[in-house]
Amino acid sequence: MDIGSKKQVQFESINKRTKWVFWIFIALMILNIIAVLSGYAQAELLNRAISGETITWAKATSNDNRQALIGFAQTALYITSAIVFLVWIHRAHRNLPSLGATDLRFTPGWAVGWFFVPIMSLFRPYQVASEICKASDPKVDTTDGTAWKSAATSPIVGWWWALFLISNFVANIALRTVFIGEELSDLLASTYAYMVSDAIDVVGILITILMVRRIGQFQEAKNKLISSP
Repeated sequence: MDIGSKKQVQFESINKRTKWVFWIFIALMILNIIAVLSGYAQAELLNRAISGETITWAKATSNDNRQALIGFAQTALYITSAIVFLVWIHRAHRNLPSLGATDLRFTPGWAVGWFFVPIMSLFRPYQVASEICKASDPKVDTTDGTAWKSAATSPIVGWWWALFLISNFVANIALRTVFIGEELSDLLASTYAYMVSDAIDVVGILITILMVRRIGQFQEAKNKLISSP
């Protein structure tokens, strides 16, 4: 259930949290670029094997170890980045009442919670980010607490969520191919799918960084506007 929070809380700058998101997502973006290059190397190795070339045990083991290490690092960094991003979401939404926004659809808790609800997680997070972005915009009339509702959602929010969904869809295809496939050609198809997913993630991470920084700037500007005599 979506419940607008009536409790007024003091504004707290999200600059520090924004910096954490920035640096962790930069690290994740670099790691994904490395993953794309590593995937390309694995695809080359698989193509050679499919064409009949003999691949030594040492080369195969080296490739598997490299891929496993990158995969482990990605998993760890994805979990870390998700935690940091959700902490940012919670605080950014919690600031909205202090920025003059009223009749909010979500609470700070549900702004995070909807990311974990099956089916609803396909569209609620977009609505949460849209609400945060619109209610934080200093261009929205600060004398009317509900004026944010009629504001347009920034395209960057749509790009952020679209790329997130597409990347996850491609990654799921790659994962199914790994478990179902038995031939080298199946592993090759999975490798290409993971490369596409990682490449999309690179763009998606960059969009996320831009969105987070923009909302942070919005909130700082709107707080100054409201606080000024």
